[in-house]
Amino acid sequence: MTNSPSSRGKNGALLIAGILMIATTLRVTFTGAAPLLDAIRTDYGLTTAQTGLLTTLPLLAFALVSPLAATVARRWGIERSLLAAMLLICIGIAIRSLPSSGALFGGTAVIGCGIALGNVLLPGLIKRDFSQHVAKLTGAYSLTMGAAAALGSAMVVPLALHGFGWRGALMMLMVFPLLALLIWLPQWRQTANASLSNSRALHSRAIWRSSLAWQVTLFLGINSLIYYVVIGWLPA
Repeated sequence: MTNSPSSRGKNGALLIAGILMIATTLRVTFTGAAPLLDAIRTDYGLTTAQTGLLTTLPLLAFALVSPLAATVARRWGIERSLLAAMLLICIGIAIRSLPSSGALFGGTAVIGCGIALGNVLLPGLIKRDFSQHVAKLTGAYSLTMGAAAALGSAMVVPLALHGFGWRGALMMLMVFPLLALLIWLPQWRQTANASLSNSRALHSRAIWRSSLAWQVTLFLGINSLIYYVVIGWLPA
């Protein structure tokens, strides 16, 4: 059974710091690439359709990997699964920065897989370990995620123009998941039950026949569509 944050003492503060640092990684690698799309397209001679695929790959990864996140967490634990997510993002950034169009697309897909795990598991971790402060911590990690996304968009162009090039600028974004990894390492040994919900109904097939579930899915899907279209193309 998971200890409460108050009983963890300093580890509770470290856990919160880790949550916020992981939050910084969940948008910055996506928003950081958008201002450099013209340079990437020119360098590789990509068509408009290929450039669109590049910005769509993370979303496809979300759709494919997100349903598997709960299964991964139940098998390995939320803490270890989040550590794996940070590793995937780091690996994806490294691959994406290689001088190859195939690596560009492959690395972007790997990044999307890591972000998909984090998107699903981080709210579940907050609900499990901070059940009395869900609203506050959810607001804090959402704000941190948005601030990091804005910072990533703002920093990549100056870096690219001052000797790093677009590949170096994208590689510099690895500082976010690397810091998150370092802060999250103490959580590696945590082996608390990885139940993301106390309700068995959520794990049954009945959810696929729930009209409320489909309404929420449609609402969040439209909201995400608008968000990712704007951050994917407006900076370019």
